[in-house]
Amino acid sequence: MTGASGDFFVMLKAQGGAQDLSVFVDESDAAGWQDRTKVEMIVEMVGATINGETTNGWLRGSP
Repeated sequence: MTGASGDFFVMLKAQGGAQDLSVFVDESDAAGWQDRTKVEMIVEMVGATINGETTNGWLRGSP
């Protein structure tokens, strides 16, 4: 889905749902993904600008 920053993000199920994560990805990378798609990716912590305010601590993934 598209988030408040205009970036595309996906929800990752982690540890059986106990620690689900929202991760920004390029929409083209996730175009063919469906629920329960398994991917291997590198995730890094980045800053994001939302409503003109930049904050750190967001996750960006790249498969």
